Amino acid sequence: MGLKRECERCGAERRPVAEINERGVPHGAGPEHRQVHDYVRILECPGCGHGVLYSFSHDCYLQPWETDEPWDMDWTWRLEPEDLARLRRGLADCPDPLSHRCRCPAHDVLRNERYAAVDQDEARVVLGEDGLPRLRRRTGQQ
Repeated sequence: MGLKRECERCGAERRPVAEINERGVPHGAGPEHRQVHDYVRILECPGCGHGVLYSFSHDCYLQPWETDEPWDMDWTWRLEPEDLARLRRGLADCPDPLSHRCRCPAHDVLRNERYAAVDQDEARVVLGEDGLPRLRRRTGQQ
């Protein structure tokens, strides 16, 4: 499980554009089990310009025989090149787009809206009246 580093469209290795949220510690970096690690990132392919909104969750708090849920789960939503361009405009005043700890207004909005694209295989980035980036479903609600 986990996001392939290589773009499905052109094979180039994706690179991070924005780290939105992270919680916990990676598996193996803490106690043997009973830990959580999840994060949300936006990555871009430098080859073709397409991107993904990527959400990863590792939860080994319960042993596999105690639950029917896997320890590792992940979700991706495709982003078009124009979405990444809007994201960069919305992050123009951000001091550190690659830090999930950043407390700039753009990061705060992205953290609060990181699941706005749920239930779709594609997402979009729009700029609000305040110029901040917001995640939305590609179809339906604007």
